[in-house]
Amino acid sequence: MIRKLQNQAKCLELMHHEECEKLYQMAHSVLSNDHDNREAAAAAIYFPALFGRGFSRGSDDPRNAALNYGYAILRGGIARNLVIHGLEPCIGIHHRNELNQFNLADDLIEPFRPVVDLYVATNFCEDDDVLTAEQKAGLFNLTNHMVQQAGKRYRIMTAIGRASVALANSIVDEDAKLELPHLIPLELHRYE
Repeated sequence: MIRKLQNQAKCLELMHHEECEKLYQMAHSVLSNDHDNREAAAAAIYFPALFGRGFSRGSDDPRNAALNYGYAILRGGIARNLVIHGLEPCIGIHHRNELNQFNLADDLIEPFRPVVDLYVATNFCEDDDVLTAEQKAGLFNLTNHMVQQAGKRYRIMTAIGRASVALANSIVDEDAKLELPHLIPLELHRYE
């Protein structure tokens, strides 16, 4: 939860929104299991700051479709990596819905979501009618954008794999550290 709020704050900072300071402060005061619901309080500040005062996640705004599409791509990549590394995606830590086959993937996606948010905020507008094939391709290609993790820069799909391995290791070794991504400015991976 802390990293998600830090990445949301970084997203607002990269978009030059002053509300980033509020989110950085909120990230520093998150309690275990988010008992005081900082995630929801942050979302109430974050999404209107990022997409405009009238924006809400439940609205018919086409940017919501873009966000959902991008999140679904990351969720699928995370679920595949969890299985590859011997974890069961339906058994979550914080997400525990019996009808959700991707509870653990939904736990792990949280700090990655602001990458999608930043991409949508810079490439979509509320006047877009529907997701075009080009827009969908751009969202799909987010897995080839870069994040920082454990002091190095990795493609998002590589960072997802590293986070999955770290999560699996933390289950068998309580001293193992979870490697979560830090949001950086949007940058597509370039092969050298």
